[in-house]
Amino acid sequence: MIKGKEILGRSIIAISTGEKIDSVHDVIFDHQANQVLGLLVDEGGWFSAAKAVPFGQIRSIGEDAIMVADADAVTTTREDGRLKEALESKSSLIGLTLMTTDGQNLGKIADVFFDEHTGRVEGYEATGGLFADMSSGRTFVPVPESVQIGQDTAIVPVEVANAMQEQEDGGLKGALQSAGQSVAGVYYDAADSVKGAYGNIAEATRERQKEYVVGKTAGGDITAEDGRVIVSKGETITAAQADEAETAGKLAALATAATGGVIADAYGSARDRVQESYEDVKDATAERQKAYVTGKTAGSDITAADGHLIVAQGETITATHADEAETAGKLAALSAAATGGVIADAYGSARDRVQESYADVKDATAERQKAYVTGKTASSEIRTDTGEVIVPAGATITTFQADRAEQTGKLAALTAAATGGAISGGVQTLRERTKLDPNTLEATVGRRVRSDVRAPGGSLVAAQGQIVTQAIADRARHLGVQQALIDATTGGAAGTSGPAAGAAVAGGLASVSEGAGNLLDRAKNWLGDKREQAGEVIDQRQQEAEEQKVRDALGRPVTRVILAPDDSIILNIGEIVTNRAVQAARDGNVLDILVSSVSKETPHIDPLASRPDATGEAALPEQDAPDSQPPR
Repeated sequence: MIKGKEILGRSIIAISTGEKIDSVHDVIFDHQANQVLGLLVDEGGWFSAAKAVPFGQIRSIGEDAIMVADADAVTTTREDGRLKEALESKSSLIGLTLMTTDGQNLGKIADVFFDEHTGRVEGYEATGGLFADMSSGRTFVPVPESVQIGQDTAIVPVEVANAMQEQEDGGLKGALQSAGQSVAGVYYDAADSVKGAYGNIAEATRERQKEYVVGKTAGGDITAEDGRVIVSKGETITAAQADEAETAGKLAALATAATGGVIADAYGSARDRVQESYEDVKDATAERQKAYVTGKTAGSDITAADGHLIVAQGETITATHADEAETAGKLAALSAAATGGVIADAYGSARDRVQESYADVKDATAERQKAYVTGKTASSEIRTDTGEVIVPAGATITTFQADRAEQTGKLAALTAAATGGAISGGVQTLRERTKLDPNTLEATVGRRVRSDVRAPGGSLVAAQGQIVTQAIADRARHLGVQQALIDATTGGAAGTSGPAAGAAVAGGLASVSEGAGNLLDRAKNWLGDKREQAGEVIDQRQQEAEEQKVRDALGRPVTRVILAPDDSIILNIGEIVTNRAVQAARDGNVLDILVSSVSKETPHIDPLASRPDATGEAALPEQDAPDSQPPR
């Protein structure tokens, strides 16, 4: 990937001769097709067509030059109608405000990023806007399939803004997205199942409730009114404790605690399985990754760069698939897809266990439901049929709200919302406990890049403000700049501690110091070059000014005596400045005195009366002059 403005001024070199053909004046885009059409080398004029290099003629875009086959690569707009149309449209994205269809301001377009191999526009560099503060004023806006270009604004779908959101879960969420799975989605599937189980809530007997809780783990402490603990959190509930809870009027609360324990156990099991899966491939070699993925289910399609399908979503990954993925540079993506499959299986198992547990208590009374929801977080807003908000999303449910929900016929909906909140809490805990090490390449997926990451050849792997995708992470690994990508997303060696952190920080400082030193040297060299160029220009202008003064002085009288270094008189007052006088003054280093002593007054004299006695060398010979009047 390369930024448009970075190639302006680069030389265009013919491979056949090694000669410079021209330099890049501008990049010609087809904005609607999101494609670079060519490089402008001459804008043309009234009587000449513009000249350009069509993108298809470019052999390579290097850090210092654009390489083409030969001089014939340059064409004119007379010969290429598409180039002509693009230039004559006079449309430019630079300066346009990017707006989403729902009115979000993504900033003003400052530059365009495109793939140096295909010419496909990959994104815009925007300044200001919604995400500017997150990336030092600049941000990367991914290019959608279609852009509506107006006079002052470019309209993009709202999904563009969504794609620019940084993901808190870093690599885990990125891997899930890569695998076509979403932790939240799977858990909300569980929530939907729970809602179904609660859809027909009726009258469970106390015996049924006691039967349900016995043998389960308490998800919280159950305390009698006198403060006595009936059962402690994490304890396995016995029949005696169930009877004691019934006597104390706490059987409904005990059933709720038992349900919470089931949820915790189910999601804890899922969490452990996911952690084990990630530990298996953490910093693994290619062989280890291939061994890991074989036999697992692919959470998403894995496709090679040429478009052919390596493995389909839901398919069991074989050793042949793994080898093919390695050859195609897609092994990391396959590992992510396999991990997504593990996560889906683990969370599916958790969902099933929660569903079974809730099925056991589907016949709970209204009092049981109210006891269950009180103190939990509502995952969604609950309203009455008239629009009154009973409880907002994210709020802790109170006894009053539970009573109000019962009065308005919304208790079942409130129970489902409370269940969704419990599940969401489990999701968040699981996410936090299954986060990847932030200093791994896998963890960069979903994060925002804080500074440009470049390949050894100078092309951009990731631009400042861009959200890292699995493809970017794969490319960083392929080009050997994975550490640069990690540093660009973490701001350095984040998350390390102790000696490792010290070494990382020291290494980072050394790298920064070295980079700063190189930058300072380059700046010094640049300033030196500019100083020399400026000196040459100044000398040239001074010389031109001096020569102009000499030309203005010739033929004019001087107002003072001009003396040579030996005090001999070069010119006396009133004498005319001649070329010989100028040379004598130049030789005697008094030319500045001579030209500054010239009379600036305009003389009012008769030219014939002041004609010198001597005849000019270029005058007409006397015999050619007419000596009589011509005959009438």
